[in-house]
Amino acid sequence: MGAESRSTRYVDGSTARCSDNARSGSMTQPFCTIGAAAARVSAGVRVKVAAGIYRERVVVPVSGTAGSPIVFTAAPGAVVVITGQKNGFLIRGRSWVRVNGFTVTHTSEYGISVSNASHVTLSNNRVSYAGQPHSGQAKYGIRLGNVTGSLVIGNTVDHNTNAGIALVAGSAGNEVKGNRSFGNAKLFERAAAGIRLYASHANTVDRNISYDNEDSGIELDKSHDNVVSNNISYQNSDHGIDVTGGSIGTRVVANTIYGNLTAGINVEGGSTGVTIANNISSENGIDSPRTDSNIRVDAASVSGTSIDYDIVYLGGGKHFLIWKSVGYRSLAAFQAATGQELHGIEADPKWRNRVAGNFHLARRSPAIDSASSRVLGQPGADIRGTRRTDDPNTPNTGVGPRQYDDRGAFEFHPTGGR
Repeated sequence: MGAESRSTRYVDGSTARCSDNARSGSMTQPFCTIGAAAARVSAGVRVKVAAGIYRERVVVPVSGTAGSPIVFTAAPGAVVVITGQKNGFLIRGRSWVRVNGFTVTHTSEYGISVSNASHVTLSNNRVSYAGQPHSGQAKYGIRLGNVTGSLVIGNTVDHNTNAGIALVAGSAGNEVKGNRSFGNAKLFERAAAGIRLYASHANTVDRNISYDNEDSGIELDKSHDNVVSNNISYQNSDHGIDVTGGSIGTRVVANTIYGNLTAGINVEGGSTGVTIANNISSENGIDSPRTDSNIRVDAASVSGTSIDYDIVYLGGGKHFLIWKSVGYRSLAAFQAATGQELHGIEADPKWRNRVAGNFHLARRSPAIDSASSRVLGQPGADIRGTRRTDDPNTPNTGVGPRQYDDRGAFEFHPTGGR
């Protein structure tokens, strides 16, 4: 028997050969349920699940180790659906656990719930329809509560009844990367964001796409020293990125923000010491019923806050930019009055097809080779993980060790690569 066979427990509820007795778990006699396999895991064990619908809640009973994590994964190419219970996965008080490739849907509470845990990786899962759209029953798709050192990567979270992904209750030192979050809505009140951080500090939110959510695309509330970079946030029903509730020291860098109902990048509620740089924020707050503008900083949040090297275009409503709760109708007026955004550009960013959600830069975009790589938190690669590239047909007007970084989430490639 090979090493993989000894360390792998197989689950296939669709075969008559399956059994949940203690001797099961081999390829020839797999477990019928994921829970039966979970009850028998230890450090270094991998649970591989065949295609099917599993109406159960998977509770992880033990921790793995750094060198020998516990892994739950869908078999290659298999659609594995976990549905109909309180959660799809519950990871409480555990560490070094990985959950990969599952479809979790129609749970009564959080789709995947992780709490009081560390070094957990949630990857390539589809999580939808968590909770119910009623007061007291609305739930996040993925929730991390008091979690550290963990990674949420490559997941799709949609149509949940609260935020798609939420880091809450002191979650710190985590990364939320490369996820797609859309269509999340409470329906009975405007409150469901694509990605939400609450009382969670020193996390990184990068390379995500968040759109068509009931509230903001990305929201940070009472959360300090987080980095928000290389994200695309568009057509959400509040802000593109919302920094609120005294979220001190936030860095909002190299994001692409478009067509959100209210302010594109919003900083308020005593969220001081915020850095906003190298973003593209266009056509936000047009006909807004509430706050407007492409970038807004309220009077309680200007201390230590800086704005520069952004592209802004077609401000919404009455205001193009807002600083210290005062609105300005042009970039030039804003610069003269505030001394902020002195290297900003007021121009069409020239995306390939914003209506279709294609925010790659077209040729002659003013974003090309014009960003500041000096900014703390400026990523050395774009949303696709592609390294910064100099366009030989565009003069370098950026500053820093690299004078050719592009503004926004995408780096332009002169060869036409996407």
